[in-house]
Amino acid sequence: MSNKIHIKFGPIEFEAEGDSDLIERERAQFFSVLPQAIMAVSPVVPASPSPLESEDIYPQPERLPESIPALPVERTTGNYESLAGFLRKKKFSTGVEVVMGVAYYIEHIEHAGVFNSKDIETALDEARQEKPGNIPQMIVQNIKKGYLRELKEKKDGLKAYCVLEKGKNWCESYTPHATDTKKKSTKTKPQRTTSESALLAYSLDELNLENYCDVTQLTKFNEQMLVVMLMYTREKGVEYFSFSDIVAVFKTKFKLPATERKVRYAFDNGGTMFDKKVEKRVAYHKLMNGGIKEAERIIAEQKADSVE
Repeated sequence: MSNKIHIKFGPIEFEAEGDSDLIERERAQFFSVLPQAIMAVSPVVPASPSPLESEDIYPQPERLPESIPALPVERTTGNYESLAGFLRKKKFSTGVEVVMGVAYYIEHIEHAGVFNSKDIETALDEARQEKPGNIPQMIVQNIKKGYLRELKEKKDGLKAYCVLEKGKNWCESYTPHATDTKKKSTKTKPQRTTSESALLAYSLDELNLENYCDVTQLTKFNEQMLVVMLMYTREKGVEYFSFSDIVAVFKTKFKLPATERKVRYAFDNGGTMFDKKVEKRVAYHKLMNGGIKEAERIIAEQKADSVE
């Protein structure tokens, strides 16, 4: 019996006829060469380029980072060899700013840790820089600005302070004001030395200036004198003051102008606000209730004005 088989794969066809053994042999041979036949008649398809080759042929736009890191804020800390160099570079315009700058220098450039008012005064002396008047009061002003903070622990028996982050940033970003670059040359007038007074032994830190007003902001001499006398009376128990006591404290501690003539005039016109006594031909005056109340009124009024 004759058998017949026909197979077609696209353009490839196979056909055989005969007995079953013959057909099986022919079919097996056909399938053995079928892969080569398919390759021979298949169209050549170019291989897909790899991702790297594709980018070389077709340049891709530059990929930007999802987020660009912020540039660091420029700091003007610098490498200062001395406090004098630091102050020359900064050119602080007020005494309050100078005190803040010295505080920053002590803690963050010298890395000397916390400080007190005496440290600031000593640093300025050693750097041969002019000291602003009433350093403790200027420290208080910087505390109010949020630049400094008073610590619970004292240093060498005096109030200790540290620089806050706000103060640190202010110092590092500070640049001289435009008006500061053209300073007029001025001749410093020699100051008369004041007679020695026992009141000079007390530091301004011991007077707790934050409990009073800023004496330097008062415009009338008699008001300044009343507030200063109240400070020493309450904080140090001083009762009687001589003319030279007032002059010495004003010039040395508060850097305010004063003469014995001004002091005498204020006492003579103070009426019942003062009590007077004379010892060894030296006149001494004491604050009475009327003077205390007037000093308290002045302090309250000045504090209210500074808040506004």
